[in-house]
Amino acid sequence: MSLILDGKAVAAALQQALKARSQKLYLDYVFPVLATVRVGESKDAVSYEKGLLKAAKATGVRVRRYILPEDVSEQDVAGLIAQINADPLLSALLLLRPMPAHMDEEALCALVAPQKDVDCLNQTAAPHFIPCTAESCLQILDHYGIDCRGKHAVILGRSRVVGLPVSKLLLDRDATITLCHSKTQDTPALARQADILIAAMGRMGLVGRDYLKPGAVVLDVGIHLDPVTHRLRGDVDAEAVSELAGAITPVPGGVGAVTSTVLMRHVIDAAERSAK
Repeated sequence: MSLILDGKAVAAALQQALKARSQKLYLDYVFPVLATVRVGESKDAVSYEKGLLKAAKATGVRVRRYILPEDVSEQDVAGLIAQINADPLLSALLLLRPMPAHMDEEALCALVAPQKDVDCLNQTAAPHFIPCTAESCLQILDHYGIDCRGKHAVILGRSRVVGLPVSKLLLDRDATITLCHSKTQDTPALARQADILIAAMGRMGLVGRDYLKPGAVVLDVGIHLDPVTHRLRGDVDAEAVSELAGAITPVPGGVGAVTSTVLMRHVIDAAERSAK
């Protein structure tokens, strides 16, 4: 049976360290504050917001919420972003997505000041932070003492928020990297070479036994609502690979459980930088 890499345990350990850092800032009258902007009542945005509020409470980060009506103009949202960017009392800014269809989400994300862009939404400027999901993968490996040095890591997916940045992080840890994408030929054969396999293709249950070599460490970044069972599932067919993988993150409770806490670390990082 695979070792379960419990993201909730990783998040709890990280939260303790972050709470100490935020309390130290309070002693200097510096307050880590995350400004969130939500437009409308999207279920995904509301759900993500709830998770953020729990992580913020656990780490001592304050949250200032801006909730705007669905029919607000894009110009008004842009004005609010500019206001938050200019406010020295707000450490960080997060636009909760998805935004309404009548808005240019990418254009609004590009307005977020890089020094406050804790979730790397602005793709037009040099980032000041590492995308949270990519960093969460490394937090899990570190927590469970999984050394990347000399290991072959295969990443399934080349997105700017997971595949590309996690490839760079693993390369910095002296892993050997193979990055697969939709045009890669014979992806399962490449995946079977992996000591560490990171699944971030955005396809439910894609990764089965034919993608794994025995004993591989599997990080499942995907999250999908199964239309049949109405349960959350990942990119990995966990039931199929459970006897073959050496270790695996569950869905839910794996990589996603760490992401909100990593975001809070970025908020605290931003507050510390502003205090210097």
